[in-house]
Amino acid sequence: MFHKKDESTKEIIEIIDDFNSKIKKSLSNTTYQDRDDLEQEIKLKIIEKLYTVEFNDPPSFWKLTNL
Repeated sequence: MFHKKDESTKEIIEIIDDFNSKIKKSLSNTTYQDRDDLEQEIKLKIIEKLYTVEFNDPPSFWKLTNL
């Protein structure tokens, strides 16, 4: 049986994996010496935002048309 923290960690890992190719591509524009540090910083910022941003369900089509 998984704990809530285990599930949250797995979701974060999945999100980081989803962004990994974009991160690597962006890091190709930096110097070789800075890439590892920048990669860690980017991943850390993603994790911080995942914990601080409140995610809400998007409005339905009908709610949008009634605005």
